[in-house]
Amino acid sequence: MKQALRISILMFGLLGTFLSVATPQVPTPDGGPIILCPEAKCQSGGLPPL
Repeated sequence: MKQALRISILMFGLLGTFLSVATPQVPTPDGGPIILCPEAKCQSGGLPPL
């Protein structure tokens, strides 16, 4: 029973990974970069804007 549960969890993980990679990327409406952090954080030494 334990082994079947572990196998099913691994299979769902693999399936989820495959589906997330297989979906096409959608560009932003204006064609600009996707902002990953708020403007204040990016300018104060956080993640650099793309």
